[in-house]
Amino acid sequence: MTQDETRGRRGTAAAVVASASASEAAEVQQMLRSGGLTGTITAAGDDLLVEVLSFQPDILVVDLEIALTHAESLPEIIAQHRQLAGLPVILLLPDAGVGQLPEGLLPYVSDIVFRPLTAAELVHRVRAAVTRRRRRQSQRAASARLREDMRRISAGIRATNDPTVMVGDALPAVGRALGAHHVALQLFDDERIAAQGSSWTAGEARVASYSTPSTDDDAAFAVARSLWEETAAATFDSDAAPASRSGAAPVPAWIRLPSDRTVRVSGAVAALGEGAGPFGLLWIVAEDTDLAWSGVESALTQHVLGNLAHGLIQAKLISTQQQAVRKLHALNKAKSDFVGTVNHELRTPLASITGYLEMIIDGVGGELPPEASTMLHAVERNTAKLSRLIENISALSSREDDLPAHEPVDIVHLVSELTSRSVLQASAGGILLDCVLPDRPITVSGDREQLSDALAGVLSNALTFTREDGTVSVRVAGGPEDDRVVITVSDTGIGIPPDDLPRLFDSFHRAANAPQALPGAGVGLSIARNTLEDHRGSIRIDSSLGLGTTVVITLPLLDQAAIS
Repeated sequence: MTQDETRGRRGTAAAVVASASASEAAEVQQMLRSGGLTGTITAAGDDLLVEVLSFQPDILVVDLEIALTHAESLPEIIAQHRQLAGLPVILLLPDAGVGQLPEGLLPYVSDIVFRPLTAAELVHRVRAAVTRRRRRQSQRAASARLREDMRRISAGIRATNDPTVMVGDALPAVGRALGAHHVALQLFDDERIAAQGSSWTAGEARVASYSTPSTDDDAAFAVARSLWEETAAATFDSDAAPASRSGAAPVPAWIRLPSDRTVRVSGAVAALGEGAGPFGLLWIVAEDTDLAWSGVESALTQHVLGNLAHGLIQAKLISTQQQAVRKLHALNKAKSDFVGTVNHELRTPLASITGYLEMIIDGVGGELPPEASTMLHAVERNTAKLSRLIENISALSSREDDLPAHEPVDIVHLVSELTSRSVLQASAGGILLDCVLPDRPITVSGDREQLSDALAGVLSNALTFTREDGTVSVRVAGGPEDDRVVITVSDTGIGIPPDDLPRLFDSFHRAANAPQALPGAGVGLSIARNTLEDHRGSIRIDSSLGLGTTVVITLPLLDQAAIS
């Protein structure tokens, strides 16, 4: 028989016969042929491996003498040729038997036949051994296919956050993989998930009828709780009473059998959930056939259910987060619209008030009595304060809504400009303004106007809350060897109470010890922090009450290669 003929055989069994006696080998071969089996013979022990590898038999029939010559080398041979693992071996023993087979040989022997040989016994033993092997091979192949099917189902579940798609794709895939006629996902009312139960039926014409499982089925929930606590699945069968079988569940009420009970419905049910309790059941139903439900099927189904439960919970969390984000966007838009409306409605009359007030103070309407002039100057100061408040609200809103347009900014030059403009304010308050800058440019990426406003606000605070004869120091450090620039603004001012430090960056918050006479709405630091965070920077404040405050600002340096 050629190798191609050997590979093309179907429905029969082929054997390699190995015997030290050529005549016995021929006799065994003839016996096998009489039973409809095919085979080839080999008498030389050294040729046995070559013959087996080339012939690819279903079974090996070998006498004890040849088997003993290979006993010690068998582990190495099997390790080198994995296709030989599990190959059935029938050992031919002398009619007197043997005292004991070598331990190294026992794992590889499937059966033994004593001499004298008879065709009927030998053929029966060969067929039985081959059948067992083919059954094991078929089971392994089916398990491998099922494992791959379940892996694809789990991957599909993880690939989406839509619970409808998740369930809709998983149920038919599970049903086809397990050979079921109907699959139903029964979900209970549970705050952890936001999904509805579903079902799938193979084909259209089914003997039994299936309704939708209830979400408040107390009996089903009791089954789910029991299965969840035991980490197990149960089977059900319409032809057997549940109490008569261990690990059985009742046939669910939503499965309706014909009145004549001519159809048998059976299957398996498993719970799905997460943490302390379940929130659903998966029912797998077969009609008039036994559903394949071994330990492998159970374990793989439980694995898929774990992925499905996790996916449904994640889908609910993501849906909740998306709703929250939509609400925040709506609130932010409403806030922006409100601020815009208020800004417009306040600016117009305020501009008119300011204009007429200036005219009155300037005497356009006639000379004013001293008392009236004093009162109008108070109105003018409060009008200016209100105007600044409106400007701050507008600036804060625009900072939250607009993204900065970045460009290279020389931070050394920017700080130099700001301190130069602040010299007069410092001098008027009797404050020493000390500025130490590097002698080379330090470039960051950002919006120059926004960065200028943020730094100016910090410097203005330092000057505003520093007493006469105090000092405000500005330092800029960083260079090519660093990845960030650090701007430090220190003062010897009134300091900040410890209770106020955590809230300094809240909009419209002012420290408790801030003099009410001093201007400010408490939004400067909030704007500064937002600006710096938009520029991937940071701001930190350290302060001691009565001793002074230090503000440390960091910004990432611009990649020089990006602007060369």
